[in-house]
This record gives sequence, structure tokens and C-alpha cells, in this order.
Amino acid sequence: MDEFEKLLSQTLPQEENFRKGKIVSGKVVKIDDRFVYVDIGYKVEGVIPREEVPQGLKEGDDIQAVIVRISPRLDNPRLSYRIIAQQRGIEELQKAKEEGKDVVGNVEKKVRSGFVVDVNGIKAFLPMSEAGKKLSVGKPVRVKVLEVTLQRDKPQVIVSHRAYLDEEREKRKQELLKSLKRGDIVEGKVIKIDPNKGITLLIDGVLRAFLPKEELSWGKDRNPYNYAEVDEVIKVKVKKKSKDKDFLIVSLREMKENPWEKFFKEHKVGDIVEGKISQIVAKGVVIDIDDVVEGFVPSDEVSWNGEPPSKGEQVKAKILKLEPKRRKIILSIKQAQPKPWEEFLREHPVGTKITGRVERIEGSRAFIELGDNKVKGIVHRSDLSWTKPKKVEEVLKVGEDKEFMVLGSEGRYIRLGLKQLTPNPWEEVKEKYKVGDILTLKAKEVMPFGAFLELPEGVEGLLPFSEVPKNLKIEQGKEYEVKIIDLNPDESKITFSIKAVHGEEESTPQPQGEEEAAGAGFKLGEILKKKWKM
Repeated sequence: MDEFEKLLSQTLPQEENFRKGKIVSGKVVKIDDRFVYVDIGYKVEGVIPREEVPQGLKEGDDIQAVIVRISPRLDNPRLSYRIIAQQRGIEELQKAKEEGKDVVGNVEKKVRSGFVVDVNGIKAFLPMSEAGKKLSVGKPVRVKVLEVTLQRDKPQVIVSHRAYLDEEREKRKQELLKSLKRGDIVEGKVIKIDPNKGITLLIDGVLRAFLPKEELSWGKDRNPYNYAEVDEVIKVKVKKKSKDKDFLIVSLREMKENPWEKFFKEHKVGDIVEGKISQIVAKGVVIDIDDVVEGFVPSDEVSWNGEPPSKGEQVKAKILKLEPKRRKIILSIKQAQPKPWEEFLREHPVGTKITGRVERIEGSRAFIELGDNKVKGIVHRSDLSWTKPKKVEEVLKVGEDKEFMVLGSEGRYIRLGLKQLTPNPWEEVKEKYKVGDILTLKAKEVMPFGAFLELPEGVEGLLPFSEVPKNLKIEQGKEYEVKIIDLNPDESKITFSIKAVHGEEESTPQPQGEEEAAGAGFKLGEILKKKWKM
């Protein structure tokens, strides 16, 4: 006899063969509007109230019931199927509790502190604290059995809808964790934003995912509030699972192609790119090519004239070096621009007259400001005058404005000339004189190897001492009758002889040392270089 029968036997009076509380089995012999008649082996059939038996029961079916009243004064023993069904229900609920299984009940009514749920005929109590959302009276609900007891011979059952939902969420969470892998795209609802850490998402309502602020963007903006709002649904890419495998680490920036990888894929050394100056530092400038990719311009590649651009200025730059592994891009702003001196020469071709200001004089050169400060001019002493002054200062003064002629380029400078603005006297000499002419000229300067004589046209010729009689001493400022023995205007060369005037033979050039070389008719330009230490 089980515990339930013992309980019934204690509460119901016994009879010899058929007693109250006795569980009997029988066959349904008749069903009318009020009762189901069951042959239990007694002298008359026992009857069960029609409303207690399950729907679909028919004559000939076997059924168990409990004798609740039996007496010779009654036409039929009174049986109860409800007690049997309740006993079985309690046993099933107890088993479900022990095995942790969920059961289905029907929400019968709502009470002050919860709901009454009918689970296979057993009235179970569902506390409000254990109720999930959207419970409706008359609707089925799946629950977990928390407690099964008997109080005053009545079963007391407590169930929880929340425990069922929690278990289902955990199952779904584990299924998601198992199915998702790195690179998968998922949608998540933003449930929390931490400006110092990142964004917390909920995927499918069951799985948490964390979006670190470093994974928000490839750019420099790390403010989570600029990327999402609470309750907003966003798409992210799975990076990995947490160490305890309880949530996901996800990335928003990986939803887009890595701009660094894209840049290195699409560009090569020599390409021209555009960007904005974001920083100016001692060693150069930083250019933001886009919101993410930046390049560095060394100071010697910033500009042709050494002047840096302004912060925020939009510029073009040439790629000099690419290092994908280090995400390093070396650029040149100046090489992406035309060379200033080439641009200047396009606008002011050779032969153009321009005005410049003498900036400074260094030795045999003068540097000229040409207005826009992008390019400067340079003029050599040899291009100042056809008479070749000894010092630049004899012709130019620092700070004065002067007209020059453009002669070409010299490195980064525009080569200028002053003498080219006047006719070349050597052209006149070429037309006026010839070898053999006898002239009377003044000795302008006496040197160890000879004397320079000046023609009326302002040019000088050389009288080597080898062409002077031994008994004649040449003195500066005195005039001498000389004969032209060599004339080459194209090379600015003219050589005189006194001996030839008096019928003496000209010496045969046999250059040995400096004096002999000068006397042998070497180019005047070479002698002048020695003379002026050019």
C-alpha cells in the first residue's frame, strides 16, 4: 500500500471487502448525463460523477477509482476518479521537480500575490515574483516545479515561469556561443554605454556581447556615444569569446575594410595623394590622408623654399616610402609640386628682363629676391659687366632694386645677368679689329706675367711680357704701341705684341710655367681666373 492509500485509509471508514479509500479497478459499463457506471466486482456498479472523468472515456474502457462512500443504503457505491488523477498528477510533478523538467499548465486565474495554474488537474501557485511577462488568464504557460508538499491532506504545489524562461535563455545562449565563430556578423541591442570602456549589447535577448571602444572605429574617435544609443540595434562582427566563454567580444570597425590595408593595396611609391595638415612638429608635418590613414613628411620634403604649410591646410603629397607592417607612409609635399625655379622659367623664359632686390653678397656671387619668395636669383661677378669688375660690390649694393636678364637656372636658383642688358663689346671688336692691326693703348694693370691693355670698347687684352722687348719696362697708366697677334672674340680673347710692331719675330708658344702659359696666348678667361682668383 503506497502513502496515498494509507492516507485515504486513515480518513475513510473501512468495510470488510470494499471500504472507503480502497482503490479499485473496473470496466465502464454505462455512461449517462450524471454518472459513469463501473463494474468493480461489487454486487452493484460503482458510479463516478461524469464531470470527473477525462473526455473521450467510453463504455468498455478500463478505469481506476477510489471508493469514497459505500453503504447498503446507497443504490451504488460512490467512486472518485479525481483523487486518483490528483495522486498521479502529484507523482508526475514530484518527478518533474526531481528531474528538473518543465510542465505545461493553464492559467486559471489571477490572485493578489500571483496566479493559479491548473497542471493536469492540480492547482499550482505561481508567485508574482516567479511570473514572466505576458501571462494571460485562460492561456497555457510552461513552468518549472519548485515545491510539492501535502498540507492538511491537500497538495501544495509552487511553480515558476521565470525559472523556465531563464533555463531557455541559458540554452539559447549556449547554442549561440557554440554556433558563432570569429568573423560572423550579428545584431545586438545596446543595453549599456560606458564612455571609458565601450558598449554592451544583447544578442537575441540572451547573449551578452562587449564592444570595446578600441573596436569602435579605425579612426581616432573613441567616444562610444558617437556610434550608438541605448536600445539601438547595431550590427557587429564577432572577434572572440571571453575567457570564461560567457559572452562575446565584438568589433564595429571590422564591419568596414581596414583603411590601412586598403590604402597599401591601392597605392604605390610615386603616387600623389591628398590630405590635410594635422600636426606640425620639429622633424616635419603629419598629413591626415583620411579619417584613419596618416602620413609623415620629413622637414626637408615639406617645401622647396623651407616654408612649412599651415595646420589644417589641404595639400598634395607624393609617396616616397610605404611600410605596411609598420603602417608607415613617408610623403613629400614639395615633390608633388612643380619645382619653383622650373615654374618661374616657364613664366619668365631665358632672355626675359625682371627686377629684383639684392638680398646679400657672398664672395663673387650676389643673391637676388624675386618677389614671391618661392625662388631666388643668383648673379655671378662674371655676368655683372663686360669689363669684369674685381668685386661684386663695385656694381651691386645690398638692398637696391636692379633690372636683370634671366639666363637660366643654377640648382634651385634662377641665374641672372646684368651685362646681358647691354650690347656685347666683343661683337664690336670682332667687326672693328683684325690680327695685324697696330693700336696705341694704355696699360690698365700690370701683372707678373704681363699687362692688361684696355680697348676703347671697354674690353681688355693681354700683352705677355714675352712679347715685350727686354729693354722695355711696362708701367701702369702709360700708353704703348702694340700689334694684335691673336684675336678670338667668341672666347673673349685678344693678345698684343710690342715686338711685332718693331719687326721682331713673335715668340713661339712653349708653355712651361704660369708666366709662359699666360704669354703663350692661353684663353683670357683662364688668365682672368688666376688674376682674380676666381
